[in-house]
Amino acid sequence: MNYKERPLCDEKESIMKQSKESPFCESTDKTHMHEKSGLNNDSTQKSVYRQAFSQPGDDLYWQWLCSCPILTRNEILALIQYFGSPRGVYEAPLSAMAPFQKLRQKWVRSLISYKESCSLEKSADLLHQKGMKFCHPDDSPFPQKLKALVDCPHGLFYKGNLPDPDVLSVAVIGARRCSHYGAKMAAYLGAQLARYKVQVISGMAAGIDGMAQRACIEEGGRSFAVLGSGADICYPPENSRLYRSLPDSGGIISEFGPATPPLPSHFPIRNRLICGLADAVIVVEARKKSGSLITVDLALDQGKDVYAVPGRFGDELSYGCNHLIEQGAGILTSVEQFVEEVCQRNGLTYTPAENENRYMDSNDDHACSRHSRAPSSLTQVEQLIFEKLELDAKGIDQLLEETGLTMTQLTEGILNLQVRNAVQEVSRNRYARSSITLS
Repeated sequence: MNYKERPLCDEKESIMKQSKESPFCESTDKTHMHEKSGLNNDSTQKSVYRQAFSQPGDDLYWQWLCSCPILTRNEILALIQYFGSPRGVYEAPLSAMAPFQKLRQKWVRSLISYKESCSLEKSADLLHQKGMKFCHPDDSPFPQKLKALVDCPHGLFYKGNLPDPDVLSVAVIGARRCSHYGAKMAAYLGAQLARYKVQVISGMAAGIDGMAQRACIEEGGRSFAVLGSGADICYPPENSRLYRSLPDSGGIISEFGPATPPLPSHFPIRNRLICGLADAVIVVEARKKSGSLITVDLALDQGKDVYAVPGRFGDELSYGCNHLIEQGAGILTSVEQFVEEVCQRNGLTYTPAENENRYMDSNDDHACSRHSRAPSSLTQVEQLIFEKLELDAKGIDQLLEETGLTMTQLTEGILNLQVRNAVQEVSRNRYARSSITLS
């Protein structure tokens, strides 16, 4: 994707500011993100890492330092530069923090408290108890794609596994409050990408993210969620079922330590990792001012391909995708063509999927309608109505004809299904199955 004009996102600028500025480390002032590259050319920062990683047996010290609450990546970098390594930070007496205490910053007080209350062994035991693993950029499991980022995380906490670098990875992102059409497309794409053995990367958010990941897993694929909280925290809570299934079908990843809450400021930061782990990004739905567009901008800085699912003219949720297409994003009309193109550009082997139609069939709900299951203990009438409804909305007249029910039976049945959150009215007197059932 080559933009004629780049979307401006205040949140992205704040991420860049955090990446560039540090009150203690002049080297980070030089750090910048090259458009279409995202490579780190700051020799000073690299030398700091080489010095820190050159000391054997420091894995637990890296884990301990990255687990410290409040510390940002630049504050960690400043500490490493000052003390030489995470081990140096851990072993430094509290009096050595004096130069930092003079700045009277909240994170300094938090670090001192953390040093007093959390030992190396306690930090390691906590991670083990939560079923989590940790790796830093000098570990072999650490994703090579993230090492190339100008703001590469100092470490990753994860449950399950990390993405296979030899397998195509695609980020599927979009609106949390998505439309009926968006939910259908997200589920369709998640299932189809799974059939092509593509790893689906997303943020496990409500709406598009969760639908795509859930559909991918249910189709037997692998999906990875990058969180804006600790990997031990399920957010949003309604995606608890998806959260529980991810470690066995992919993984849950975060650069934030255990028990870190999902603060609003964390999500724009984690977005760079979503596109950083992916070979290409697909946007399903996005408003004019959307977090998805922040991720797109970051993806372009990293040199990633961006595709958009075309939306309806005049629809608020379609504005972002249609604008991306106008500015040069790829138009996603065929999963087969998309996978083939992205594999070719990234030097990966393309393997056709079985029973794949070249173009999306808007009437084919197999890939997504089954992700909305019937509640238990439905009456015969309710079951009949639910079976006739799919993710495409149907009007009262069509349902009367297809079910053979009376108007009273039909309206009572629909009302009962709505109460149970199994059916939703997507427009006046038009009903469909509730598309997002991820709890």
